[in-house]
Amino acid sequence: MNQRNYRNVLFISLSMFGMAFSFNFVMVFLPFFIHDISPFSSQETLIWVGFIMGAPGFAAALASTFWGSLTSRLSPKVLFMRGLFSHTVIILLMGFVSSLPVLLVLRIIQGILGGISTVGLIIVSSSSSKEWASRDIGLFQNAMTLGQLIGPPIGALTATMLGYRGAFISASAFVFVTLAFCFFYVNEFPHESRETTASTKHAMNKKTLIGWGLCFTATVQLMFLPSVLPNVFRGFYMEESMAIKSAGAVVMLYTATAMAGTFLLCRLAARVTSHRLIITVGILGTVLQFLLSLSPGVASFVGVRMLQTAMIAAVIPLVFSSFALDSDGRVIGFLNSSRFAGNALGPMIGTSVLAFSSLNWLYLSIGIMGLLALFGYAFSFNGDRNTIG
Repeated sequence: MNQRNYRNVLFISLSMFGMAFSFNFVMVFLPFFIHDISPFSSQETLIWVGFIMGAPGFAAALASTFWGSLTSRLSPKVLFMRGLFSHTVIILLMGFVSSLPVLLVLRIIQGILGGISTVGLIIVSSSSSKEWASRDIGLFQNAMTLGQLIGPPIGALTATMLGYRGAFISASAFVFVTLAFCFFYVNEFPHESRETTASTKHAMNKKTLIGWGLCFTATVQLMFLPSVLPNVFRGFYMEESMAIKSAGAVVMLYTATAMAGTFLLCRLAARVTSHRLIITVGILGTVLQFLLSLSPGVASFVGVRMLQTAMIAAVIPLVFSSFALDSDGRVIGFLNSSRFAGNALGPMIGTSVLAFSSLNWLYLSIGIMGLLALFGYAFSFNGDRNTIG
């Protein structure tokens, strides 16, 4: 493993902050935009919301391993910048559509051409060291989380002030600024080093599949809520104008605790066994997922959600850091596809279950998925803690 290159870790993380900011800037008002332009019934529109919001993640999940394998042959920095540029163009075009099928196509293309966090994760892991892996990957995730924290309230405010089209244009412009930032400040590491490292690292195996499943269910727990927030607020008898403004604030609050939990728990991983830490925080987070169904009002609901995300968000970098230093780009891409798949299926699961049942059944269903993945991880890695710690 090469010595730690903190400059790469820092600036690729800052670039991912810019991308995450713009993405979540759009995501918070996207369900309302879809409802606004939809010619379909309320139930049919709800299904469209799930597919449109989840499409990029689903497409990126399928392409993630491919993007990871490309980094052993092509410049990761160039691939990363191409991903930024594709997002710039697609976000701009979304502001000028009035057809849900066209919007869905644009979102699918955005996912296929992205692959950006996979490439960024490979750059960070290749620039890190064994001692710093958990904290560097935690920094990478927290940079994205910070973008998720700041993006929603600003996106909601911009949409109310400039309208949906003005908000899309603003988000596209910010991604372009991030592209320029990446061009000047992210350094490339030697091609020979990447080839040598890739040839000596481990391939995919059963444990990789189990790690993928755990990260996938954790991501679903994190990502399902925004697509059903209009229904959550409607259940609390909140007006639409207030719901749009509250959506940004709610996402900001629970994203803030997700960031704090990731920061603290990734630091704690240097002192305790990661295997036990992953199981502990996973159980706590899933129990809190169940408790969402018992929340009597907005305040208690948001409080439980904030505690839940503080636990669940830390699972992902902890699992990633367990594999990153001993895996090639293809394996890292496969692991990272769990987040893409969770980003895609989280909204789709949320809206699909809700369309045919209730919010309480939705919370319970997602919690059960998390428990099954956690039990599989606990039994499969039992007695092999050194590999994970």
